[in-house]
Amino acid sequence: ANTQVTMVMLQRVRCIPTILAASLAGRACAVGTVSVSGPKARMFKNGGHPLVFEGAIKRTENVQVGEAVDVLDGAGELIGWGVWNPHSLYRVRMLVPAIERDQLEHRSISEIVRRRLQAAASRRAACCLPSESTTAYRLVNSEGDRLSGLTVDVFGSTAVAISSALWLELRREAVEVALLELAGIETVVWRRSDGRLRTDGWNPPEASGTAEGEADGVGGGGGGGGGGG
Repeated sequence: ANTQVTMVMLQRVRCIPTILAASLAGRACAVGTVSVSGPKARMFKNGGHPLVFEGAIKRTENVQVGEAVDVLDGAGELIGWGVWNPHSLYRVRMLVPAIERDQLEHRSISEIVRRRLQAAASRRAACCLPSESTTAYRLVNSEGDRLSGLTVDVFGSTAVAISSALWLELRREAVEVALLELAGIETVVWRRSDGRLRTDGWNPPEASGTAEGEADGVGGGGGGGGGGG
């Protein structure tokens, strides 16, 4: 397990700019705010709609692409926090509603990814997944598991992560590390939904690995699929 994590950490240093690496390490940074117009705030309160569209936004302050933002109602009260993207139809992908008070002590996206993946694995385990008879199952179902834009299917010891959001591309290595920390996961294959990513403001490489998008694998013992990312 240590070898797997080390491999991904090395990729992180090689592939991600210093400013993003610092964010992934959980260092504190200024958090921007997105204020939602009064009547529409009800849609997002109490763990409501996880996607904030442009038409619901009244004003923004100190927001940065792919970084955490607090979402506030008209009175300035916290609705929750998520990830900002001005290029997307979904301006904010909510990751934590204010009703989850135990998740409000930080604004670390990499940490919430880790917690969400662990929670998703626990829910599947409660449904006897995986089992001796069923080793293929969906581990993460995007907004259903509060990880908007991320789908993860597990096949034996391999997790296939499908990204359709810019914020996930910016924090790919953090997602891979968190997946490799889960019991039974030895290899992560990363796939991109190029069409959805383009609408999210992401510019794909000139050549994609498949018709759907690029596929890369990470893991220990040389067991990964695809080329290095």
